[in-house]
Amino acid sequence: MKNEPYFIIEPTSEPTFIKITLIKKKYSEPKLYIPTVLKNGKKVPTVAPGKRWYVWFLWRNPETDKLDIKRRVYREINRLKTVKERKEFGKALVKSVALALDKGWNPIGANNNKKVERTSMHLGEALDYALKLRSVNKKESTISDYSVRLEFFKAWAKKQGYLYLEVHKFDLQMFYQYYDFLLLEYKTDKKKPLSNASIENHKRLLSSLFTQLKNKRIIDHNFVKDIPKLDIDPQQNTPFTNKEIKRIKIYLEEHDPYLLKFISFITSCLLRPREILRLRIRDLNVIDFVLKVETKTEVLSTVKIVDKIKPIIESMELEKFPLDYYVFTPENQPGEWSSKLNSKVGYMAKRFAKVKTALGFGPEYGLYSFRHSSIGNIQENLEVLGYSETEILHKIMPITRHKTEKTVRIYLRNLKTFAPKDHSELTTLEI
Repeated sequence: MKNEPYFIIEPTSEPTFIKITLIKKKYSEPKLYIPTVLKNGKKVPTVAPGKRWYVWFLWRNPETDKLDIKRRVYREINRLKTVKERKEFGKALVKSVALALDKGWNPIGANNNKKVERTSMHLGEALDYALKLRSVNKKESTISDYSVRLEFFKAWAKKQGYLYLEVHKFDLQMFYQYYDFLLLEYKTDKKKPLSNASIENHKRLLSSLFTQLKNKRIIDHNFVKDIPKLDIDPQQNTPFTNKEIKRIKIYLEEHDPYLLKFISFITSCLLRPREILRLRIRDLNVIDFVLKVETKTEVLSTVKIVDKIKPIIESMELEKFPLDYYVFTPENQPGEWSSKLNSKVGYMAKRFAKVKTALGFGPEYGLYSFRHSSIGNIQENLEVLGYSETEILHKIMPITRHKTEKTVRIYLRNLKTFAPKDHSELTTLEI
């Protein structure tokens, strides 16, 4: 490392001259250390276990006045799997460390190391860190969904050259490039554009991650949350009518009675498909007639086993199987099922898709439609019995397991079950 010249002009009795004083720099230029192994007689980069990559530089020792204090910065470079990825990350890390040193970072000063870790955190690393925070106390299926969406974004960011950009330099205009990519360019495996609902799910996850970074003071502002929401047309899971449900029941009794049992848990106990697929035999208490349901946050919720479902449970002869067996499996009986929850849900959805095709139902119907149908039916029957809207809401809340009256009201409004009453007696106009 060359010393920097410092120029001083001094007045003398002699002709004016320039005195040059050399100021020693406190550090050497940061460099990337790349471990190697011999291959065919040549040294080649390696990511083998124990071969650690890092950025290093020398710091001037205040006692000896020599550049003899070696500092290493590892960050998360050794988590990357390939030589190419580590080289790309390493180049970005070299620039970050150089910038931090140039701005006055003292690597042997108190608490300064923590400061540079934040200021030099790149986009991909920061979002991975935020995901770890966001995933605390979440179900494996939820974490998996988060990870898939984040990896999708990171693949786009890497292609655009943003992945190793310092996170605080990633701005709103760059995010809108991703937003436009989802809206206008990306096509699914079926060559169809993403739905607005899917785009909103992508945006919602990234917004939550940027909020985590803001809370940790890694960035100043989460600009994603300020982006207006897209209009979402709720076309999925339209409720079935009573007549349609009878048609489905007749068809299933002949072609897939096991699926009919699965659907009965939806219509009778108001369980969601993924909640049913989490059920193990030990979760069903046939003495007190209650079952335990795992929610998204791994909290167990107690659900009443109503009289209508009891004969179906008895016909399944669950007492013959081990308590840790899943109640529903592809084998049409309790058993072990190691697939991830999303795969299980997809399997049952495909199984019901065959029924929809046979009976002529469109894509707006799904297994979740049965839950909507049952809740709407309960509401209608309560109206017939003369209950007021408020009374209906309070009776339905513990059945649907919504937390507040407001969420139940919104849910029923989305189902379009809370329709205005006939107002014929209130008008006297004759046309």
